[in-house]
Amino acid sequence: MDYFQLRKPGIYKAWTPSNRTGAILAGLLVLAVSAGATFAGTLSNKTTDVTIQVNHSRRTTGQNNSVSYPVSLTSNKGFSDTVTPTVSGLPANTTAAFAPASVVVAPGKTATVLLTVVTADSPPEGKAELTIATAAGTNQAAGVAVQLDVQSSGRTLTFSGDLGAPLSPGSSVPLNLSIYNPNNETLSLNGLSVSITDISRTEAAVAAELPCTRADYAISNYTGPHPLTIPAGHNSLQSLEIPPALWPKIAMLDTTLNQDGCKGATLQLAYSQAAEGN
Repeated sequence: MDYFQLRKPGIYKAWTPSNRTGAILAGLLVLAVSAGATFAGTLSNKTTDVTIQVNHSRRTTGQNNSVSYPVSLTSNKGFSDTVTPTVSGLPANTTAAFAPASVVVAPGKTATVLLTVVTADSPPEGKAELTIATAAGTNQAAGVAVQLDVQSSGRTLTFSGDLGAPLSPGSSVPLNLSIYNPNNETLSLNGLSVSITDISRTEAAVAAELPCTRADYAISNYTGPHPLTIPAGHNSLQSLEIPPALWPKIAMLDTTLNQDGCKGATLQLAYSQAAEGN
């Protein structure tokens, strides 16, 4: 009986073992390799008439998104026929399609198709193993496995802040922002700005027609390091060890105009930022 000796991945040479122990060991090695292996990001299985190779075999996506896998189909041993690729193992609420749906593989040639996986509103989170194979003919290709990692869609950071002290003409108060990151990952905050969106005067100031406008205030935005790393959960600029001198500041200007309308006024602040996950 002939066995196969492993020379290097994917290449085997017939030989006749000198003893039974060597034959069993060689057989085990062949079985381990033929089950599939990864080489420099390419998955392949060359056991029949078609070799399947998938470059970039690991993809990460979220809800309502799509990812693609380039799939190469190569003829072996003079094989020539139409090959229809298939995929199995898709998580719930995902669909997949090949473009084109089938290709003609000529002897010694390689044809390429693109597998696109689309996620819907609520696919299950986590890693799934998809198997890419071919549908037509028992002598075509055995499947190879690729990974699809579905992550939760990003949720909005929540900012809040209270000056903690009243403003008077010529004063400036630093704003220790509270930042809540509801995502299950650390985010990098690349920009942070504060603006005044509304000023609510007291009833007495409104009745006396005393004005108070944004022109009575000045804002100094955050000047700390970028990106600012925001762990999951509740944080603040203070808890992140950002010195108060770098916090955003709200100042009330000391002007020559009557600013009595700003006494007891309430400022409504808005925050904007750009963040991305690690």
